[in-house]
Amino acid sequence: MRKHSTSSTEKLLIKYVLKVVLSSVISILLFTYLFSRIVYKLDLDLDYNGLISLFVVLICSSITAFISVLSIKNNGILMGIISQIPIIFFSLVNLIFNDNSIVVFLIKLAISLFCGALFGILASKKTTKFKVK
Repeated sequence: MRKHSTSSTEKLLIKYVLKVVLSSVISILLFTYLFSRIVYKLDLDLDYNGLISLFVVLICSSITAFISVLSIKNNGILMGIISQIPIIFFSLVNLIFNDNSIVVFLIKLAISLFCGALFGILASKKTTKFKVK
């Protein structure tokens, strides 16, 4: 019976997890800072924060899924959805500690999962290479 090497699979998973964590943390910090500066500079009412947080989740989940699934050739939907775990955890922490609405959390959850699946498909299709003769 042949022995299969799992070192390449372990490297791929470690690389995937690092890309998921780093891209989600950096994108959440960057876009939260950017939109908070916009709210501050434009002196917008704080009632718009729920709507702005939906845009932040939309952008962050798209970026995280695309960057993390870019080197994977198959299972783009599943890997894109799995890459949303840090963003969903961040939204859950905001729900618990910042007195947010459960409806807003559910909308964020749906946006995150849908964008993760969509950009996971796009990133996995992008990695297929065509040979031109």
